[in-house]
Amino acid sequence: MTTAVSSLCRKNPHAPCEEQMPYWVEFQLVDEQGDPVANMPWTVESAHPVSGLVEGFTYSGQSDADGLIRVDMPHGLELRLTLDSNQLATEMEKRALRVSRDAENDSVVRPGAEDKGYIWHYAVLGELCHQKPDLQLREGEELPLFHFPNSSSFQGVKVRTNELEKRHMIEICPFRAWELVLYHQKDYSIANGINLGAAATLAYADDSALDTVSIRRFFINQCQDLSRLPQLCKDGSAWNTLVQDVPFSERYYPPVFIDTSPKVAKNNSQATAQAEGDIAATKADGDTQLYYVYNADKVIVAWRGTASVFDVGTDLAFRPVNSELCDIDKTQCTRLLPAGKVHTGFWSGYSRVERLFSKEVKILKDLAERLDIFICGHSLGGTLALIQSVNLKIDDPLLYTYGMPRTFTRDAMVQLSGITHFRHVNDNDPIPALPAEANLDNELYKLWGWFGGTLGFFWSVGELLAYQMVTWGDCFWHHGNTVAFLTVTQSREWHECKRDLPTPAGCITIRNRLPLKAKLYLVPALAEQEMQQAGKKQKEFKASLTQSDLKDFFPEGSNPDRGVNINIFEHFMTSYMPYMYNKLLELIDKAGIVEKRTFTEHRYNVDSFREQMEENKNDIPEKELVRNSIFLIIDGLLGISLASTLSMSSGNDTLLRFAQYGEEVMENV
Repeated sequence: MTTAVSSLCRKNPHAPCEEQMPYWVEFQLVDEQGDPVANMPWTVESAHPVSGLVEGFTYSGQSDADGLIRVDMPHGLELRLTLDSNQLATEMEKRALRVSRDAENDSVVRPGAEDKGYIWHYAVLGELCHQKPDLQLREGEELPLFHFPNSSSFQGVKVRTNELEKRHMIEICPFRAWELVLYHQKDYSIANGINLGAAATLAYADDSALDTVSIRRFFINQCQDLSRLPQLCKDGSAWNTLVQDVPFSERYYPPVFIDTSPKVAKNNSQATAQAEGDIAATKADGDTQLYYVYNADKVIVAWRGTASVFDVGTDLAFRPVNSELCDIDKTQCTRLLPAGKVHTGFWSGYSRVERLFSKEVKILKDLAERLDIFICGHSLGGTLALIQSVNLKIDDPLLYTYGMPRTFTRDAMVQLSGITHFRHVNDNDPIPALPAEANLDNELYKLWGWFGGTLGFFWSVGELLAYQMVTWGDCFWHHGNTVAFLTVTQSREWHECKRDLPTPAGCITIRNRLPLKAKLYLVPALAEQEMQQAGKKQKEFKASLTQSDLKDFFPEGSNPDRGVNINIFEHFMTSYMPYMYNKLLELIDKAGIVEKRTFTEHRYNVDSFREQMEENKNDIPEKELVRNSIFLIIDGLLGISLASTLSMSSGNDTLLRFAQYGEEVMENV
């Protein structure tokens, strides 16, 4: 224990001792876990309420192994405790956060301290520092408001006269920042799914520091505010992100926003200079936006989709579609690939970024060479993200897309096999069926019915190539591992016989839909063999249907009746994000991380569907029953995608924090 002036007499009663000091105060420094902050240089200054600091009554020292400081004084004046700014910042960067973030109500230190009669304080770095620490602030950065509040920074902990002769327990907030939990790996991760989905959604925001939902506000303001989890806000909805705390020095750099729309690009002197004399650049499709942001070991790139996607979707013809030539809107691009083609409009939009913002593109390329790179995009943003991934293939990008159209042709697919890409498709989202390719779409539909459009690309590659794909030309083809949010249904069939005693006169088969449906989170890559089996059963089930059945279950020229037909609203990220959010809460609950089972709405729907299967198993067509049973098994394997998070030292706390502040949200509102 550090003592500024001793108040104890010597143990020998006959030896003279100094006069005992009449006043004392103790401070104990701990972090949010209750662990001591030892060897911390401190200064205590005495102050008069009117005349201010009192000369000659300044004490200093270091906290002991228990984080304890004791000061004995000859007076009862007010005190102010401050700590060494640089050493405190360095030490508190190493300390981890507790799970709950309410400083007043969630402290694990406060109850024990107050039970012992101590006075409890909670303080952030700026409130304890005697001056600004030597932080490496980036261009445009200021001291973070959470750690350095305007109203209380550099004032220290004040002790009034009536608070002397007591111990003050000072709980210090770690000097940390939030980071999105991401894993650069070949296997699917639901943490990647939800966080890169959030990053892709954020691409629709702007870069204004004044806008509360802007890209900069998220990565700078929200990710440096430890009082709450960073939230993604979109169209009146808000979802927490899955984050972990990292040292403040490993925080995100300010994001870089790129906008090729004419009104923005013409104000960019560099872009204007590069575009002069470049006819291709000035004529290239504009309105391409993206941003990138990075920290100590990761860089995230997110591409924005198009604002006119609603118009595209509402004009979509249902499958089967009218025949089109496979050479329309395709561009040979030998700079990217030696064979195959890319959609002309998508390539033009991507090329405009490279032409007008070559400096930013070069910086991003340099970052990709030394950091793990994550690329994401929604809708047409997904196509641009795929093109960029091809361009950065040597840097091993990890790509997650949502509702993206087809981008490259079949002949290009062979050269893209090394890119790890998980392509999310939400139920009746029509955009992944664009650009339409009649022969391909019709064959997918013919083989697997309405499952063909969503899962056909997983099931079909070998089979279709073995047939007439060669004669169709170089058609647009999807890349990546499918991740399907798929609503499955069940039917019941029975025989009714017209009886003409004493013998039946004839029988007919009747088939009706059962009322309950279930939305499943299917990641074929988690169980490829099982998914192939499901595809086989789906194909056999479809082949077993009569022509009358086919019209009921797979109406020609439209989607089967699953409550709604092809639905453009299922394309928006406000439909993708709630389902992933709820599913992650369910997985956390299922893993037993939360104390009681709270997140059960989605699981209840799946359990009810399973019960319906069991009750009607003797009447459900066998192939359909087997298909749905396999789908349910694969949906149940999604817990594997939490493995990376659970293996982190802070993984359990990260998931617990997400669940603690999460509530199931409405889907498909």
